[in-house]
Amino acid sequence: MRHESFHRLLAALTAAQKQRDQRAELVDGPDRPECEWVAFERSTMHQVVNDIRAEHSLPPIPPDAVIRVERLAAGHSDYSQKFAFHCAELAAK
Repeated sequence: MRHESFHRLLAALTAAQKQRDQRAELVDGPDRPECEWVAFERSTMHQVVNDIRAEHSLPPIPPDAVIRVERLAAGHSDYSQKFAFHCAELAAK
């Protein structure tokens, strides 16, 4: 399940990242203002994680869980893969 979830999440993140130039405004973030595209990508991943969980009769996770794993991936050269991988782990728990 994690392998399929990883690829699904990576595809969703990649699609969301293509909209970055359309989401340049600042919005309220969890700790401070952030670019709208950051919030949009995180929200997209949260939705897909919960969609996968629902497909497997698992309860939804709160946004804070996605924020936590996004922070683990931040700053890495393979950010997208790490973020998708950690989200796939959330989808399976």
